Amino acid sequence: MPEPVVPRLGVCHRPDGAANLREVYVAAQGVCEAVMLVRAAVAAAHPDVMRVAERFFECHVLPERGYRELVASLGLRGVTTFHDDELELADELNAAATDPATGPVAGPWDKLVQRRLLSEHGLTSVGAVPVDEPEDLVKGFAALGGRPCVLKPRRAAGGQGVAFLDDERDVRRQLGRRHGWAGLMLETRIDPAPHPTGPAWLGSLVSVETLSAPAGRVHLGVLDKLPVAVTRGAGSAGADAVHVQGDLLPSCLPEERRRAAEEYTGRVLDVLGVRSRLTHTELLITATGFELLEVNGRLAGHTARLFRLLDGPDLVAMALRVAAGQAPEAGLTAMRGAAAGVFPTFADRAGPVRTSLRRRELRALPGVCAVDELAEDGAPKSATQFRMANVTLRAGDRPALDAAVARVLRVLEREMGAER
Repeated sequence: MPEPVVPRLGVCHRPDGAANLREVYVAAQGVCEAVMLVRAAVAAAHPDVMRVAERFFECHVLPERGYRELVASLGLRGVTTFHDDELELADELNAAATDPATGPVAGPWDKLVQRRLLSEHGLTSVGAVPVDEPEDLVKGFAALGGRPCVLKPRRAAGGQGVAFLDDERDVRRQLGRRHGWAGLMLETRIDPAPHPTGPAWLGSLVSVETLSAPAGRVHLGVLDKLPVAVTRGAGSAGADAVHVQGDLLPSCLPEERRRAAEEYTGRVLDVLGVRSRLTHTELLITATGFELLEVNGRLAGHTARLFRLLDGPDLVAMALRVAAGQAPEAGLTAMRGAAAGVFPTFADRAGPVRTSLRRRELRALPGVCAVDELAEDGAPKSATQFRMANVTLRAGDRPALDAAVARVLRVLEREMGAER
């Protein structure tokens, strides 16, 4: 019998996305023929990546003009991406490949659009205004009542360009230090509440990973987080340095609170018109429930690895399937145990790394599956983007995982903490 023909799916690729070339290649087997679509500037900046991509995929470098016509001629079932910077391009090319628009909402990944739409539907209490020049910041801060606010890009990921403003002194600091104002927004800060049931070192936020398909929506999991690390004024161009420090699957929220997080996320995705994709939605825990931080229209980094450790679904393959118009089954019943990825940052960013800790010592700790990164003695802390380590753990249940994570955090703080 002839081999079944799999759909051709475009993937807007860029290095450092949530899925690398190897992960896409493995996940695509029997699912689709992945066709790499790469901006000319990205291809020119990463020739080594292009050489690898061309060995395993059909690749097309997108010209500055006429790329919609090129993509429309490739016979693609759809177009997707695993990189936040390529979301708008992927949506545009998906429309070119399939004719209909991705959804009824224009710019659903723009954080200001998200705030405005959710406010109209009573799903957020956060006030938000656009900031495209210094005068907008002054007027916006006054319009929002002079309350603590967050200044951030409307389109960015990983805490890039974010600044926390407590008062008018912080506004003046931004006016004197920030370079580049276009495409920013100012929003009122949310008052978080402690995690209701987790250990004290857990952060006040969770994420919800969701598969939206034509047949319906499935919430694949709710993840707890380590606290977000914020170092005032240490970012580039006047921003603060903001670092995510870890994820734990599954969340230890009570079942009722987990369901509430999923239901709220579903309502948010409905308002944004999200369909045929896998999304990562970040929520802050508040005294009254949850408040949206942001919706990301792609798989989150590290998340697929945690699901694999628990014998869960291959999230990269699911993202490919749903983008190609298929209806993948979630397969959540096979998931067993608990897993975490932790990457805590240095409390003191100054000076070189001072430690005698070795990878084998971390790897020998109970529950540790892998040590992908460890700051080396004498190296600048910036060499690991100010992370002490990047450690993956697995345990039979959440209490055992929490104990293993706490142990790793204690060791890292003892061996690399500020007291050294």
